[in-house]
Amino acid sequence: MLRIRTLSLSVAALAISTASVLAADLTYESAPAPVMVAPAGFSWTGPYLGAIIGYGWGEFNTANGSLNADGVKLGVYGGYNFQMDNNVVLGAEADLNWDDFTGYNSAAGRATQNWDSTARLRAGYSFGRVMAYGTGGMAFSGATVDSGNYSDSANHFGWTLGAGVEAAVTSNITARLEYQYADFNNQTYETPAGSTSIDMNTNTIRAGVGYKF
Repeated sequence: MLRIRTLSLSVAALAISTASVLAADLTYESAPAPVMVAPAGFSWTGPYLGAIIGYGWGEFNTANGSLNADGVKLGVYGGYNFQMDNNVVLGAEADLNWDDFTGYNSAAGRATQNWDSTARLRAGYSFGRVMAYGTGGMAFSGATVDSGNYSDSANHFGWTLGAGVEAAVTSNITARLEYQYADFNNQTYETPAGSTSIDMNTNTIRAGVGYKF
């Protein structure tokens, strides 16, 4: 009897030990270590479109003196950015704006910038979702000179330089604040007193909201 009881206890102990080892193996197999994947960073690379609103001031320079002018601008813009590995962002952009930019004096009459457009290169540096940039290129504009007795219109060609900061609000929505200076060459306008040459320069602060595709 003693031998049988000892054998039974040995078998029971072996069964318990085996079950514990199997349970430990099952627990290890059912809980593998998680694989962590780092989220991808934001990139400025890609095309975009947007809308802008701005306020401008500047001068129309005529033979009869300068006309100080100011007014609002509304427009649209679009372009393409390419972000390099060192966080430098290069791109090209164009815009088209409707302007109500007017100056007046009694000698020269009224001069109004009706529209303007620019085609520019951009170079910036990305701090992640915020980018600081400079921009420059060609500028075009249409203006009208008039008084009570006459009106004449002409198109101007010039250049522009500016700088701004842009932020990615979401992966697709961006917001920007930008300053631009534009200098437009002389154009000849016909008045009752004869031909007169006018050039103009503008300073504009513009806010914009864009969509990055």
